[in-house]
Amino acid sequence: MRLWALTRKEALLLLRDPHALAVLFIMPTLFLLLMAGAMSNYMQDKPPALRLVLELQQDDDASQFFREALQAQLADSQLLPSSDERLARVHVPETFADTLLDSPHQGPSLSFPAQFDKLSRQRLRSAVSIALAQTRLLAYLEDSGVVDAELSRAARLKLVQQRTQSQIIEQEQLASGDLSGRANATQLSVPAWLIFGMFFVVLPMAGGFQREQQSGTLLRLRCLGLSLSTLVLSKLLPYLAINLLQFGLLLAIGVYGLPLLGLPALSLPGSAAAYGLLAISIALATCSLGLLLAALARSSEQALLLGGGINIMLAAIGGIMVPKSVMPAAMAQLAEVSPMSWALDAFLTLLVGHGSLADIAPYCARLLLFATLFGAGGLLLFTRRVQRTQWTTHY
Repeated sequence: MRLWALTRKEALLLLRDPHALAVLFIMPTLFLLLMAGAMSNYMQDKPPALRLVLELQQDDDASQFFREALQAQLADSQLLPSSDERLARVHVPETFADTLLDSPHQGPSLSFPAQFDKLSRQRLRSAVSIALAQTRLLAYLEDSGVVDAELSRAARLKLVQQRTQSQIIEQEQLASGDLSGRANATQLSVPAWLIFGMFFVVLPMAGGFQREQQSGTLLRLRCLGLSLSTLVLSKLLPYLAINLLQFGLLLAIGVYGLPLLGLPALSLPGSAAAYGLLAISIALATCSLGLLLAALARSSEQALLLGGGINIMLAAIGGIMVPKSVMPAAMAQLAEVSPMSWALDAFLTLLVGHGSLADIAPYCARLLLFATLFGAGGLLLFTRRVQRTQWTTHY
């Protein structure tokens, strides 16, 4: 009964603190929505559709064949004959048909506006290279008499495509590792800011303990003869529940909320047991860190600075703010010391690598080891702080 009463007291204090609730729920939700939207054009499962100008100086058969071959490579894109907009342009010279068999060969020229992003540039270069190679192959086959020049352009394009296409077998060998480079904006943003929000539970944990000690509440509770285990559990259980609620709520926003904003929905492959184990592992790691910071800090201000600073540092090096796939090798190795990185890798193993419970077990083991070590240190320091409150409330 005492444990239930103390746990209820902690929960009521938290519910009456709008700033803590904003940090735990509103802040990660806003980050999730903003970052998923901001990165949606750069981290997506399919390449972006393009609008570009194809300038043909001659309306000959070779130029038209090149146009159709390029359109086949950019099936979802628009090839405009002209435009006053600032679009990417492919310029095909007048001598295009006469120089197809030259070696070395000078192909069409490309021009890009400043706002044309890197991914779109790479896609356009690749499409132009393939279309040009197919056009040159057709010119060689016609010059050798292999292809009848009387065939329709569509038939010749089909023939050339058959001669230039190969079946490539792909196999997924690993379901774990750094998968951030393969994740889309939703698969990266939802788990990243979910983890970030869960770790911020250390702020109300540490701040609440300082307020209880400074107000004398902790001393009065100790005078009632409460055991230390009861006190510790009463402070851990509400925040464990808050963490699990954060986990479920932010995943639900990813699954059901993001599509309402026109963003890709989050799919949750894998077993429910894997997500359950991951949620418990993260929650235990965050609460153990919160217990340690509560015992270390000597004032509410120190708790705020320590909790906020450590969280931001762990997020900065752990692939939360910047994906590990774009980090230099040294920074990517440094990220391995952050528990947020372990949690994010486990999430991506499930969401992107379609991993199983066994695949995320090593990451969860790291988080549980982190929880054990930091929890033991926090419990030791917490015990000393509580015992000293029998003599003074302002140590």
